Amino acid sequence: MRSPVLGSADNFVVVDVETTGLSNRDRIVEVAAVTVAHDGTIVDEWDTLVDPRRDVGPTHIHGVTASMVSAAPVFDEVAPALASRLYGSAIVAHNRSFDVRMLTNEFSSIEARLLPGNGLCTLQIAGGKLSDACRFHGIDHVHAHRALGDARATARLLAAVLREDVGTCTPARIFDLSNDYRPRTLQRQSVDGAEADMPYLARLGAHVHHYGEQGEVLAYLDLLDWALADIVISDEEHQALDELAHDLGLSSVDVSGAHRRYIDELVAAALRDDIVTDAEYSLLVRCAEALGVPGRVVEEQTAAWRIDTGSVGLEAGLRVCFTGSATYPDGRELSRSRLREIAVQRGLESVSGVTKSKCDVLVAADPSSTSGKARKARKWDIPIVDVQDFLIAQAGSSVPAVII
Repeated sequence: MRSPVLGSADNFVVVDVETTGLSNRDRIVEVAAVTVAHDGTIVDEWDTLVDPRRDVGPTHIHGVTASMVSAAPVFDEVAPALASRLYGSAIVAHNRSFDVRMLTNEFSSIEARLLPGNGLCTLQIAGGKLSDACRFHGIDHVHAHRALGDARATARLLAAVLREDVGTCTPARIFDLSNDYRPRTLQRQSVDGAEADMPYLARLGAHVHHYGEQGEVLAYLDLLDWALADIVISDEEHQALDELAHDLGLSSVDVSGAHRRYIDELVAAALRDDIVTDAEYSLLVRCAEALGVPGRVVEEQTAAWRIDTGSVGLEAGLRVCFTGSATYPDGRELSRSRLREIAVQRGLESVSGVTKSKCDVLVAADPSSTSGKARKARKWDIPIVDVQDFLIAQAGSSVPAVII
């Protein structure tokens, strides 16, 4: 039975975002949307890391590092796929005002308009933070502070607390959005080994019709992206993709072209910061191999941007600058002031900015950072040192460094 709370909305879509911070200047680093039918059934899950084109912010909270987003799409590349899920749906979130504000800001940054309509805030309905509310209602909250983990938990919480007196929803609308639809995402499990709980084949059966109007190749690419979330396409997934291609009327040439397009877009994302790390290169090659694209395609396209590693000596008087939200090895936040104290204790000079003539080394929470300081360091050939290597080094010793 259809819930009267839905009003004129087609369904509920539960969203969650992880961000670089809390202000309107901050950006999204991960977003998830879980579509819930009128009867409470989860019919679709979609999530992706997002390159914020700046420092990723509090890694100790959301777990996202610069390396993880270095090959991720930017927001305008995923906006159409996200918009297709939001449009016509009632937006639900735990602390909805925050998630909606960040999404509205991101759409505005690409000159599109999100009108969020009237949705539901499970924080207000349940009356407590997500972990407490889930515990009270006996809901497993797996992968907290990950966009998909939080969105899944919120979707289950919605089913537990939904009642008619919470009001009537109206659907979200998005206007002035480009039709340049790109189905590629980069899910967190692709880069940190977490497992996806919703099987690919379940999504295949539930969601393929959403993209029929976008064209056969795009429908194929959308499902290919989900199948490739673990950088492996199983025999079962290969068979399902072959059957999907056949049903869509795609030839082997069409499929090969779609695979090459996917890899080309992935490589282009990796090249946005003008460097390709070993981890990025490995990811690209594994994706290419899974799709039957020759590894030399990745090698040829990235050869000029592969980074060199060397070392730099932490000699007394060396001028050091810091960037990024650093953590201790056990995950606790490491303040910038403490890093500066450590530098001074080792006879180094801590400087506040990266300049061509007054900075010798940049110490980064993640050497793949796209912060302003990191971009300047690469521009002026200033070595970048990982903060973990810096912490364990002794005064006067040499540490590994990225040298562009």
